[in-house]
Amino acid sequence: MRIEVHFASVSYAISLMVAGKYQRKMALPFIPGTEVSGYVLECGEEVSEFQPGDPVAAILDSGAFGEEVVVDPATVYRVPEGVPLVQAVAIPLSFGTAATALARGGVAPGKTVLVTGAAGALGLAAVQVARLRGATVIAAASSQPKLEAALAAGATHAIDYSTDNFIDSVKSLTGGKGADLVFDPVGGELFEQLIRCTAIEGSMLSLGFASGDIPSVPVNLLLVKNISLFGVNFSEYIGWGKRDRRYEFALQIKEMMAWLFKEADDNNLTIKQPEVYALTDFGAAIDCVIGRRSIGKVVITTK
Repeated sequence: MRIEVHFASVSYAISLMVAGKYQRKMALPFIPGTEVSGYVLECGEEVSEFQPGDPVAAILDSGAFGEEVVVDPATVYRVPEGVPLVQAVAIPLSFGTAATALARGGVAPGKTVLVTGAAGALGLAAVQVARLRGATVIAAASSQPKLEAALAAGATHAIDYSTDNFIDSVKSLTGGKGADLVFDPVGGELFEQLIRCTAIEGSMLSLGFASGDIPSVPVNLLLVKNISLFGVNFSEYIGWGKRDRRYEFALQIKEMMAWLFKEADDNNLTIKQPEVYALTDFGAAIDCVIGRRSIGKVVITTK
């Protein structure tokens, strides 16, 4: 399918890809960008689900930072009329990753979910998906404006891990028990503290290392508290760089995306208005992400 790009998302992972530090090495030369929203221009003969003019969002291997992209229909998702394209671009990767990870961690009504990096695009998505699944959410972030954004997204409690006594704060909010499920895209030195404030028989989800540091895991702490640690790499489900695997989970992911877009259309998900940069200002956009100054999604537009 050929899509006219209106918006493309910028992420920390993109900065790693450009620097050659991402776990999936890109063959040079390449055009960055893995997530777009726009309108269908043209469909291949075997594509029956879409037609030219349809508003869509899509995940692709690379090439999003341009005026048009060609993408496999397995990772293209219909955008409802009530969801603006500038917000739709925030759903596939951030909300798709959050929903997949939380399901793997066993999110359920009555559980307490601790989300780190809670004001980033992925963190805000996790806060909202966990809330929709009936969990109580504790948001952790590094500044008051970020905590306010997480609370506005549906978190019940907020902790500033740059100033608060993090472990004591989580224990206090959970009656000494700790969090049932930890959602962590940050990593770094915070990780051991997260283990210490996870409940007995709790679960931890490791989704990335926005801090820039990959933590060493003190496995003895996992053992003594019977904690389960899950790594979540969403690219395995959408077949990034692995066309032969792209269709293995395609139906499952399409059903999840349809649910997410419906929840957004019904205003049960609040997609924060992204920070929008022109394509020519890509350097400033990626610097905003690397500097962790953004709240929610950062996107570029060619329009």
